[in-house]
Order: sequence, then C-alpha cells, then structure tokens
Amino acid sequence: SDLENTSGAMGINIVELMILMREDTERRDEVRRAEKEQRRCDDILAREMRYNAEKKKAEERRRQEKLETEERSRRDKEEACARSQELMPFISALVKKE
Repeated sequence: SDLENTSGAMGINIVELMILMREDTERRDEVRRAEKEQRRCDDILAREMRYNAEKKKAEERRRQEKLETEERSRRDKEEACARSQELMPFISALVKKE
C-alpha cells in the first residue's frame, strides 16, 4: 500500500516535473524569440539611421557644391568685368585713332 502510494506520488511528481520542464522550455524559447525580434528591430533601426545619416551627408555635400559653384561663377563674372574695364582704355584709344 505504501509502495503503491509512493509510486503513484512519484508518477504525479514525474508528470508535474515534465510539465514544469516543458513550461520552462517554452519560456526560454519565448525569450529567445523576443530577443531575436528585438535584434531584428535594432538592425532595422540601425540601417535606417545609417541611411538617414548618409542622405543628410549627401544633401550637405550637394549644398556645399552648389555654394562653391555659385561662388566660382560670381568670381568669374567679377574677373571678366575687371578684364573688360582694363581693356576699355585700349578700346577707346583704338576708336579715337580711326
């Protein structure tokens, strides 16, 4: 009778132990899935941040290049105007000779 009770109790304990082990395994699996999903989200966010940073750098480069082009154009116009002013006395002298 004691042997039957002991073996019966052990059977229940084994079943309970198996259930607890299964629940523990399921919890660990869920934690792993959550960590994997978090890494995936972190990777996506990091890619988006790199993309936005590169986009911002490219926009800044284009803005700087535009400013430099405008500055070169302004200087070229000023130099052309200065050269024209330098040539005016020669042109006037040629016109007077004719």
